[in-house]
Amino acid sequence: MKHILVLALIAFTYATTLTEMSDRLSQYGDHPFGKSMVNLVTVNMKTGGSLNELKQLLQQIKDELIALTQLQDSENATFTRRSQVDLAKLQATLEQAQADLDNQRQEQSSLSNELATLQTRVKEDQAALDRNGRGSGDAQSRLDAENADFATKYSDYNDAILACKEAQRLLLNLRGEGASLIQLTQDTKSNLIQTKENFQKIKEILEAHTKKSSLTLFQPIIEGLAEMTTKVNPETLNNVLSLVARLITALQEGQDQLESNHKTQVENLTRLGDDLRNEKQTLQVSLATANNRLKEIQSRLNELDGLINISNALVEVTQLNIQDATKINELEDAEYSNQKVSRQTEIDIVDRLIEYINQKLAE
Repeated sequence: MKHILVLALIAFTYATTLTEMSDRLSQYGDHPFGKSMVNLVTVNMKTGGSLNELKQLLQQIKDELIALTQLQDSENATFTRRSQVDLAKLQATLEQAQADLDNQRQEQSSLSNELATLQTRVKEDQAALDRNGRGSGDAQSRLDAENADFATKYSDYNDAILACKEAQRLLLNLRGEGASLIQLTQDTKSNLIQTKENFQKIKEILEAHTKKSSLTLFQPIIEGLAEMTTKVNPETLNNVLSLVARLITALQEGQDQLESNHKTQVENLTRLGDDLRNEKQTLQVSLATANNRLKEIQSRLNELDGLINISNALVEVTQLNIQDATKINELEDAEYSNQKVSRQTEIDIVDRLIEYINQKLAE
């Protein structure tokens, strides 16, 4: 009977202890750690274990929990510093990639504008070069035509002057011989007729390029020669000789003027040709320079296309890395916060149990 009473007392004490501890830990509900600690204490008390040893065990558990909390705080601080450094590096990489991308796009835009300007310039230079070629050909054609025309006209003047001098010689011979109608030989008459015909032909040839003042001399000479084929009148002879002398002077003056005009025209056309050649050289250099620059720009634009693609990819990848790193940091922070709350809860549970043990020791 006495044994039964002892067992009943122990059971009552155990139930009382369990109820008291449950009340102290009621705010923690069904916390797994709390249940484990309650079981630890109740089993110790149920088996008659030392409360001081139990208190020391609980204090040791609390110290380990505090040490673990401090370790987690240190690890979290290290992780936070590293993550901040990593994020700063990623942010710097992103900013540099975006700056590179902006610079590359600005250079691309600038080069595209320069390319369009150069393409217009190349077209204009090529058109000017084509015009220059046509102008050079025209200037050379005009120079060739001028030389040919001058040669023909100069020869016509020579022929005309020579014919005049031949006529002058013939007429001077007649005057020296005191020629009269009776004294005309058949040869002299034929010579006069031939001379008259020559003057008629020369008049027709020179009409295209001889001064009118000299042309007016031909007709009275021709008429005088025609008259002398039937009779030689000294007055007519002298008049014709005078007209021929004046004609020779007029023709020489015309030839000199022709030569002077030709020289001026040749100088002008030569100068024009030189100017066109100089312009051609300038245009060719300008065109070559523009084409070389076009090649450089096109090459750089092709290179920029690749660089822009790389920069775009780098920006996108870095943004994704930043997003991933941020998400990882958030998850780590959330896990750390949860662990810190859980660890503090465990420490609070141990503190409550130590308080309970202290209370029991004080009774």
